[in-house]
Amino acid sequence: MVAGTFFLGAQDVFQRKYLRDGINQQFLLGIAWIAGGAMLLPALFYYGTPKIMPGFWSALLVTAALNVISQSVFIRAFALSEASLIAPLRLLTPPLVILTGFFILGEAPTFAGAAGIVITMAGLWLLLSSENNFVFRGAFTKVFTDQGILWGIIGATLFAFSLPFDKKAVVASSALFFSVLVHMIVGLAVVSGSVAFSKNFRGGFWQNLHLWRGKLLLIGLFIALGGFMTNQALNYSLVAYAASLKRLWSFWTIVLAGSILQERRAGRRFLAAAVMFSGIIITVVWG
Repeated sequence: MVAGTFFLGAQDVFQRKYLRDGINQQFLLGIAWIAGGAMLLPALFYYGTPKIMPGFWSALLVTAALNVISQSVFIRAFALSEASLIAPLRLLTPPLVILTGFFILGEAPTFAGAAGIVITMAGLWLLLSSENNFVFRGAFTKVFTDQGILWGIIGATLFAFSLPFDKKAVVASSALFFSVLVHMIVGLAVVSGSVAFSKNFRGGFWQNLHLWRGKLLLIGLFIALGGFMTNQALNYSLVAYAASLKRLWSFWTIVLAGSILQERRAGRRFLAAAVMFSGIIITVVWG
C-alpha cells in the first residue's frame, strides 16, 4: 500500500500539471486508464487467469460504474483547484468506509481503529481552515465557495462506496486480474461516452492522442503500478483500515505538488497532512 500510494500521488501531481497545460479532462482520464490496464496485460498473460469466485462479476460491474462517475468528478476537481488542496479530500473516505464496509462486507473496526480514522478527519478540517489563516469557521467558507473542493467532496464520498466492492472483487479473483479489467472498463466507458456526446472530443481525438501520447503513457504507468499495488493490499486488511492507509496517497500528493508544481501554502497543507498521517498510524498499529 505504501509503495502503491506513492505512484498514485505522482499520478495526481502530473495529472494536475497536464490539466494546467490544457489537456481535456475526459481524454486524460479515459486514455490513461486504458493505458494503465494495457500495461498490466503482459503480467496477466504470464501468471494466467485466476479462479473466479462467486460475486466477482457483480462486484466488478458495480465498482466500475461507480468509478466512471467518481473519477470523472475528481478529475474535474483537479482541473479547478490545486492538487495539494484537492487530494487530501480523499480523507473523507475512511470514516464513510466504516459504514459501507460494515453493510457491504460485514466488517467492524475496533474502537482504536475508528479513533484513528476520526483523527484523519480532524486533519482534513485543519487543511481547509489553513486556507483562511487557520480560522476554523473558514473551513465551512472554503467548502461552499471553492468549486474544486465541492467536486472533490462528492468524489470522495463515491469512493467510500466503490472501495468495498474493490475488495470483494479482489478476494474473489486476484488483484492483477481485477486491476486489468477495472482500468480497461472504466477507461473505455469514459472514452465511449465522450465520443458519443462530445463533438469536440471526437474531432480532436487523434490530434490529442498524438500530441499527448508520451504524457498519457506516463500517467498510465503510475495508474498501473499504483492501482495494482493498492488493490493487492486489500487482501491483507479490513477494508476500513485499507482505506485509511490508502490515504497516504494524499500525503504523497502534497509533498510532490510542493516540489514539482510549486503550489502555494504547501507547508500549511503538509502540517494538516501530518495530522492525517498520525490518524493513519493509529488505525494501522492499534486498529
